[in-house]
Amino acid sequence: MTLFYFQKLIKKILQTFIILSCFALSSCAITKGLWNRGYNETFKQFLVSNDGKLVVFLGKNYHYIFSDESGVMKELLFWGRRDLVFVDVEKTSLEVDEKNDVTGYVTIESFYTKLPRKEEIFLESIGFRAQESKPLSLRIKLVGTRYLPRDDLGYYLPSLDRTYTVSVKNPVSFFKKIAKVALTPITVAADATILIGKVILAPFKGN
Repeated sequence: MTLFYFQKLIKKILQTFIILSCFALSSCAITKGLWNRGYNETFKQFLVSNDGKLVVFLGKNYHYIFSDESGVMKELLFWGRRDLVFVDVEKTSLEVDEKNDVTGYVTIESFYTKLPRKEEIFLESIGFRAQESKPLSLRIKLVGTRYLPRDDLGYYLPSLDRTYTVSVKNPVSFFKKIAKVALTPITVAADATILIGKVILAPFKGN
């Protein structure tokens, strides 16, 4: 093989390698774009059922209704000092799939690093822990469903003094069919009671 043909062969091999490399990088970028989809949700209120088994996040775009199998929300609901804790949205994450099933990791935290010993004992008994000088906190897993809000409910549902924004991950392929989102089952009775079926809901925190 002459030097000329050898150089020509090397040039073709390099060109092929460059084309394949570019294609691979483009494919990775496209795949990442197709799977890493998500959106920001603005929450106006957090509700808990009177039996503590349901947790509801009222968002601007959707309603998220979760079941709490841990029993923690029930314990907190009937605790006389519920005003000492809050849902820390900055440490809360949500992920929704193509069937509108939602998995959430919700962090509940104490407002203060120092609490009366009685209240500390109670929170620690249901799983709250403190790291170094930080407040007591607990991270719980919730599983539920995403629903579309109804326009006529907006006038009757309570809102927090401020809204909170959470990033919702939606790692669903562009090629997968997304299920239609059902309307929220939340209703408001004539006396302004908030319901899911016959289950009464109340704000987890009043401000």
